[in-house]
Amino acid sequence: MNTAVATLSMYDWPETSHALDVLWSHIYNQLTQREIAAPAKLERDAHPAALWSNSELILGQTCGWPYANYLKEQVTPFARFDYDLPDCPAGDYNSVYIGHDDDDYDHLVSPQAFEFVEKLAINSDDSQSGFHVFAEITGKPAEESIAKEKRIVTGAHRNSISAVANGDANIAAIDAIAFELAKHYEPEAVSKIVVLGNSKPKPGLPLITAKDNAHLTPLLYEAIEQALEETPEDILQTLLIKGLVKAKPSDYDGFKV
Repeated sequence: MNTAVATLSMYDWPETSHALDVLWSHIYNQLTQREIAAPAKLERDAHPAALWSNSELILGQTCGWPYANYLKEQVTPFARFDYDLPDCPAGDYNSVYIGHDDDDYDHLVSPQAFEFVEKLAINSDDSQSGFHVFAEITGKPAEESIAKEKRIVTGAHRNSISAVANGDANIAAIDAIAFELAKHYEPEAVSKIVVLGNSKPKPGLPLITAKDNAHLTPLLYEAIEQALEETPEDILQTLLIKGLVKAKPSDYDGFKV
């Protein structure tokens, strides 16, 4: 019985879920042609962290910080989608710093000024783009420089944008791909925030497979690359995917705390 698991939950918004299913159908067909066991449908019910560490994972997409800090012994990264972001090398991404008004820019100019942030929206405390990226400003790990009482944990970048737009938080760091999606699907919230700047580029979210499947990574890469060529352009545009680049474990050494 096929017990393989697949998840691509990182940018799986209600507005993009159909497009993601179409892409997966093409990936699934390519995997099947290569006699690689895969589920016909993406898993959406279980928590992503549980799926990433599942020994039956054939394909997942995780954040670089969880990979570097607690998944490294369980999974193998082999690829990254290229979203063709401005000022980022192919396959890299960055964070968009947002504020409630122009005055919030002052918080980002120095570590000392950052200490005066009253409320900071984060999607989760294991997110590189939404939390740990602030180390670029503070010069210290985010866990040390951002007091817990200042953090508003929203559960998603989309929710962090809303928190800043509604005035529940002063600032937030938003994954640049999620911010592009928000421009399409949360225009009212985006209109109420101010873009304060961008973080430095980092390797994008790795596509991973369980450690036991490491020998399959050349075939997995080949299957996804072929699937992207066969997926209709409007589907790829909805998902903001422009291509595929290779990834290796050392790409994420800089994410380790």
